[in-house]
Amino acid sequence: MTFGQEYRFATRALTVTRNLVPLKIAIGLLCMSIVVLGTLIQFHPLGPHGVWPRLIHGVLVASALVVGMCWIVLPWPRRRVAIAFVWWADISMVVGACTLSAPASRLGALAHMGLIGVFAAFLLGWRVLAVHCVFATVAIFGLMGWNARLGEATWFDQYVYSAPALSSVVLLPIIIQVVIEGGRRSLKAISLAAHQDPLTGLLNRRGVQVALGSLLSGQRATRIVAVVLVDVDELKELNDRLGHDAGDESIRAVAAMLATATRASDLTARMGGDEFMVVGFFDHADEAAGLIERIGARRFGIGPHRASVSIGSAVRSTSVAGFDFESLRRTADEELRGAKVKRRNGFHAIP
Repeated sequence: MTFGQEYRFATRALTVTRNLVPLKIAIGLLCMSIVVLGTLIQFHPLGPHGVWPRLIHGVLVASALVVGMCWIVLPWPRRRVAIAFVWWADISMVVGACTLSAPASRLGALAHMGLIGVFAAFLLGWRVLAVHCVFATVAIFGLMGWNARLGEATWFDQYVYSAPALSSVVLLPIIIQVVIEGGRRSLKAISLAAHQDPLTGLLNRRGVQVALGSLLSGQRATRIVAVVLVDVDELKELNDRLGHDAGDESIRAVAAMLATATRASDLTARMGGDEFMVVGFFDHADEAAGLIERIGARRFGIGPHRASVSIGSAVRSTSVAGFDFESLRRTADEELRGAKVKRRNGFHAIP
């Protein structure tokens, strides 16, 4: 899986277990708790001194309120937005720490970056976590060097503050990432075994049903949905004539053909036997037509046994009153049956 797919996998798991909304609210409340902590530190002797440090610190605290409200009110963010959140939080923590007036408060403020590391480890994967850990380590040692240069504390004096900061900001998220990654791989293996067709590597019937349920429930904007049903012609005759190995080769060849004709975001599944299904979500009807045309253009001479396929398709907008995916699939199935009848009668219908 790519990192984007891993993020969607984690998001889907949180959705299925009904933990997505509670987690979203919890993150928002944690951001807003920074407002309380930041307001109190404004009046603390070790807090910011002077107009500019207080102003910069105040702006950062106010931004935490805005970001926290966004987490609570807005939908669950896309991965890029989640990464931007990590960057905002890391940079804000470091800049805010620099506005404080003592080594203890500066290094103590950076300890909050551990929460950001846990977020990255849980949802965004090891690459984002690695960048966070490197940035946090540089920030901690940079502040220690700054404190020593100002003559406010020696390197050894700061050990009592820097060691806990490094443990919570760097080591703890790494340990959590290792544990989560092991569990995530186990869950992926179980999920793939249940939802993947072993012969082709495509989704199976159960897998595409789960994926469709997630996609259809998550659609907010109007989309054009295209369903393409593909049936391998005369597969039984091929099995009888050349054996099941030849039939399996043709099935794998059809799966490979569909992989070249579809986008990464399209759902492609082997529904069983000689039948495949492709489902695509589009912004425009001509994009849906393009998917159907690409599959239709590759329907002959597939694989070493020159297999052919019959195709049935249907396209409908989710804005249509009473939109129902099963009804759309039945329409495609009716067209597929018509195409097979025409093929048996000596005609090849162009979808």
